[in-house]
Amino acid sequence: MFLKMVKNDFVRQKIVTISVFVFIAMAVLLGASAINNIANLIQSMSDLQERAVPADITQMHSGEFDQAEIDKFTEEQRENIAMQETMVLLTLDGSNIHFGDNQTMAGTVQDISFVVQNKKFDFILDLDNRKLDVTEGEVAVPIYFMQQYDLKIGDTITVKSGEYEKEFVISDYARDYEMNSSLTSSKRFVINQADYNEMLLKQDGELEYLIEFKLHENGDSQGLQTAYIEGGLPANGPTVGGKIFLMFNAMSDAAVAMVIILISILLIIIASLCIRLTFLATIDEDLREIGVMKAIGISKKDIKKVYLNKYRVMSVVAGIIGYLLSFAVVNLFNGNMRLYISSDLSGNLKYVLSLIAPLLVYSMIVMYCKKVLKRIDKISAVEALRKDSMERGKNQKYSFPLLKNKFFSTNIYMGLRDVWKRFKLYRLLFFIFIVCTFIVILPINIFNTMNSPEFSTYMGIGKSDMRIDLRRTDSITEDFKKLQEELKNDSDIEKYAAYITSSYQVKNAEGSWDYMNIETGDFSVFPLNYLEGRAPEGEGEISLSFANASKEGLNKNVGDEVAVKVGGEEKNLEVTGIYQDITNGGKTAKTHTSLGVNDEAVLWYIVYMDVSQGVDIREKMDYYQNAYDSAQVNDIKEYTRQTLGNIIDQMSTVVIGAFAIAVIIAVLITALFLRMLLSKDMSQIAIMRSMGLTSKNIKHQYMAGTMMVLILGIIVGVLASNYLGELLVSMAMSTMGAAKIEFVHVVWQTWLLCPLALIVVVGFTILVSCKVAVKDDLSVVLRS
Repeated sequence: MFLKMVKNDFVRQKIVTISVFVFIAMAVLLGASAINNIANLIQSMSDLQERAVPADITQMHSGEFDQAEIDKFTEEQRENIAMQETMVLLTLDGSNIHFGDNQTMAGTVQDISFVVQNKKFDFILDLDNRKLDVTEGEVAVPIYFMQQYDLKIGDTITVKSGEYEKEFVISDYARDYEMNSSLTSSKRFVINQADYNEMLLKQDGELEYLIEFKLHENGDSQGLQTAYIEGGLPANGPTVGGKIFLMFNAMSDAAVAMVIILISILLIIIASLCIRLTFLATIDEDLREIGVMKAIGISKKDIKKVYLNKYRVMSVVAGIIGYLLSFAVVNLFNGNMRLYISSDLSGNLKYVLSLIAPLLVYSMIVMYCKKVLKRIDKISAVEALRKDSMERGKNQKYSFPLLKNKFFSTNIYMGLRDVWKRFKLYRLLFFIFIVCTFIVILPINIFNTMNSPEFSTYMGIGKSDMRIDLRRTDSITEDFKKLQEELKNDSDIEKYAAYITSSYQVKNAEGSWDYMNIETGDFSVFPLNYLEGRAPEGEGEISLSFANASKEGLNKNVGDEVAVKVGGEEKNLEVTGIYQDITNGGKTAKTHTSLGVNDEAVLWYIVYMDVSQGVDIREKMDYYQNAYDSAQVNDIKEYTRQTLGNIIDQMSTVVIGAFAIAVIIAVLITALFLRMLLSKDMSQIAIMRSMGLTSKNIKHQYMAGTMMVLILGIIVGVLASNYLGELLVSMAMSTMGAAKIEFVHVVWQTWLLCPLALIVVVGFTILVSCKVAVKDDLSVVLRS
């Protein structure tokens, strides 16, 4: 009997049942997809680590090098060190790499190095995560360049440098655990040992070294780094821990997963509220039936079972469908993962963890159902048959009389009045419109911020038109001076500032000495946005990145002093400001030119500039690129795009997906809500029609009220995404070195295009829903 009643209920409320079913399936689909993505990330990162065997500590060094000193240190630290290996990087300028139709890689912001595969650990892999074995005359190209320049296996690249010129056939793509990410500033091309020896002999590139250590399971990483520095070993470059490489590899996929999880949580909340609304409306409609069942002796438990079983069955079926579809949908989000981390995502972990989503949604729905169904216990058979129990105790006050309306037409006024008088009923719709707007606008704000030149301020860079990086060559110092002199006399350049980054020894929070990259120059020309304080303006001043100033770094505040070794002497610098920087592991510093340059440990030279009004930036970039062979010239937007390319591409997919989800939610909930509202107001609608109001008049009343709720929801949703969204994103980015993100708002998108799209879609839904509902046969309604 109960199965028959459940079946009849499905038939009787097809639209409501289908809407709720689709919504539950969508909540499960998104939740399972997010968990699936995280499970894939965990499993693929584990597999990549196992195959690549990355270093636990990597010391980058340029300059004189003696392997015997490293070997001696390794033997002394055998209690910590399991293996040691030094990789020699032959670094060339992008202009030396030719491919395709006379193209070069001159425009890249990455350092290009040619290497030979390691023998012990830190292996560079192919796309099947197997150790690369490159034969003579072939090269394995980093995935980053494969994407950027559309390089295919079988294509050729030609290296021209000094007296050296050789053509290589691309035999594989290189999946590099340590340098996969666009956030790392170097990329490694793998060639055969014989080709490497020939290249080393004939060309004039720069040699750099990766001094790598693999520790025992319980090895003391911090103690080893301290001993290394105190031993005066080669350290002309940054020191990077294995956790930094792990974070960089997982960052873009983790960012996407976090956004999807946030959307999933919002969907589950909406699903719960939607089920609650459905239940209340259904119970309200079925009060007489409930009264009859109670009157003939059916127990409360059995009555509840009729309603509960329907949603149990619906949740199970929708959960299974959503769970199965999630394995297809997740492929929209894990393309980057398949390319950069693991091509094989066939592990079993995702199947188990993804079950969390349907089980969680099912549990929440059953819990809400049971909670709402407690109302049946309070309804007596007599009250149910009278059908006024749900309204008892309510004192309806007569407010907003029609005579006082001076601004709106009668129908619009009555619709707005209904929302005001029954806002408790409309607040669910109001909340859902806020959430839908939030789901649309937040990803757009994140995408626009990352894709904006203003994002450079979170990379420790002031806003400017152009950036020139000078590569390390024998003439780099002369080129740097010559470039500044030319910029000074160039009328097309409005302003410029030159900066030199060197490695200095800095006393850490424990009192020992670490190496830190410190940039010197005039930081008033292209100022950063500081979290606290200001830029260093004079002698004895320094500003620190957020990650450096934190407890995990130097543990300094504005006004504290930092001890820096300059020319062999200890010098105390006062911290004047703290800024945000997500590059180089987030740990950088800036100081005034009065500190001087550590000539023995110069890492790079950079010049920023703004062109005068009316000057073609691209033309000026081409001029300086051709004038200086060692120069790498980019506009700041291009530099940001290349550095954050993967994350920006992933976020664009999320933007499209979030908009589609929000539209589906808005349409389903609006249709469902109006269906229930009009059903609830059936007798009231019948009375209005008997008094002479047309279906069109009544439709306009409901449309006016619902559209007002929509517009208010959009306004609050945009404000929430602008301010609450900034807070959420800042919390997530603080681990990377950016603790206070300020969104770049594209007003025509956030306040015009997206709201207008929601208004059109929801408005059409309201029009259709009201049109169908208010044209029922009046005589049938009055007889009921």
